[in-house]
Amino acid sequence: MSPGVYLAVCVVLVVASTVQSSAGFGHGLIAAPVLRLLHPELLPGPIVFAGLAVAVGVARRNSTREDLPEMVPALSGRVVGNGVALALLAVLSDRGLSIAIGATVLAFVGLRWAGVGVPRTKRSLAGAGVVSGVGGTIAALGGAPMALLYEQHASARNFRGPMGWYTLFGGTLSVLTLALAGEYDADAIRDAALLLPPIAVGSYLSRWGTPLLDRGYLRPLVLGLSATSAALLVAGEIL
Repeated sequence: MSPGVYLAVCVVLVVASTVQSSAGFGHGLIAAPVLRLLHPELLPGPIVFAGLAVAVGVARRNSTREDLPEMVPALSGRVVGNGVALALLAVLSDRGLSIAIGATVLAFVGLRWAGVGVPRTKRSLAGAGVVSGVGGTIAALGGAPMALLYEQHASARNFRGPMGWYTLFGGTLSVLTLALAGEYDADAIRDAALLLPPIAVGSYLSRWGTPLLDRGYLRPLVLGLSATSAALLVAGEIL
């Protein structure tokens, strides 16, 4: 990675980690499509590992024991989704899978903009967890399905706690899944380490971002980030 590319990568990651540290999600949605264009070798292994590092900080600051039981169905679905992702990685192309994931997220966003709501039940949480497990492992878009479900029913303050547990557990599972798939060689580990400094900067900057989201900007952020990142992912694979 050239110094110029690394500088651009750092800028993207500062923005991405600031958003996730402020909102409870968003790192992969911002970083994955852009980093795929800047330096494709950062996906999926290094960027998924970087997302886990951000999730540790978010969960530590925002999540409590009371948030965890509600996320059990989603976390169970995430386990299933990661198993599906592992199987898909073995038999299908990364390009086709990324396009399918991006199109699915865009469909979810379209339904939300149209005013279609999904009740937050154990079944819907589990389903979102499955889709999230596949998307998070293959294209680092694991936060979108859960965020699109959760933003309908929670304020920004109540959103961060459950999402902190979910991204922490999901990120850990995705890293383990990718390790089993052989994605973490010496180069991937080195690249992952290079992503940690800008993540630390973004975590520090989030102290100013969090109050803004608490003023009612959660829904536009969720829908806008999800749509933009999914569109960039699809366009990057097609063009």
